[in-house]
Amino acid sequence: MKVGVPRTSTIQRLKAHRALSLTLGFLALSGWAAFAYSTGSSASAQHQLREEVAQLKASQDQLLAERKQQQDTFGEITERIRAKLASAHEELRTLAEKREQAKAQVAEVQQELTSITKRLEDRRARVSEASKVRVTEPSSKSTPGQTQTKSKT
Repeated sequence: MKVGVPRTSTIQRLKAHRALSLTLGFLALSGWAAFAYSTGSSASAQHQLREEVAQLKASQDQLLAERKQQQDTFGEITERIRAKLASAHEELRTLAEKREQAKAQVAEVQQELTSITKRLEDRRARVSEASKVRVTEPSSKSTPGQTQTKSKT
């Protein structure tokens, strides 16, 4: 009977070894599967991150191009404004010179007008005095025949 005892213990050991082997094999297989999944997931995440980096790079390039275009446009507008401002300053100077010339002309014309007005007043005064003298002379020496002829003229 001793022979039977070792067989059952050997069978139990074999079953235990099989169970242990199957469990270790299953665990090893599960580990490799988890590793494969992790690697695939990591590669997928890396691929997705690379795509995002590429999109961000393209977006950055586009923004830089737009910024450069806006700076160029701003520079052109600035130059146009400077040119218009310089033109306006030149026109302002020209108008100021013309205004000064016009003021000088107005002063000359006013002096001339004052002079002419003075001469006119002097002549009117002379004419007035001359007509008073003419009117007073004939009345003192007038005869009835002379007054009639003067009133006709």
